[in-house]
Amino acid sequence: MMTSWLNLAAVAAGGAIGAVARYLITLAMVSIPGSSAMLGTTIANVVGCAAIGGLAEYCVASDLFSPRAVLGIRVGFLGALTTFSTFAAESMFLASEERWFAAGTYVGANLILGWGALFTAMILVKGWMG
Repeated sequence: MMTSWLNLAAVAAGGAIGAVARYLITLAMVSIPGSSAMLGTTIANVVGCAAIGGLAEYCVASDLFSPRAVLGIRVGFLGALTTFSTFAAESMFLASEERWFAAGTYVGANLILGWGALFTAMILVKGWMG
């Protein structure tokens, strides 16, 4: 599938804004006594999931946003804010189609392979660092 430079620009612009938003959320959370960056991650994930769900339903009912704007918001902004929102949406879409095995496999594979890759990379880098 070919994409245009304008589509890439929409994703890049949305991504820049989403990354900054993620960072600001984290800064705000760590400034609260007794809080941690993990609270910022959780908030970004929950907000991202709500936003991608709302955007999906809104786009079904309305043609207010162009496909390029949706791309910039969904892939760019929400993708940079949290890839978890995309993961949640894709697994929910599989479940909504009653593709339970595919949904379960997708969720399980992302969690297990993600944790495995993270752990393996940590061990490898720890070994390289001495």
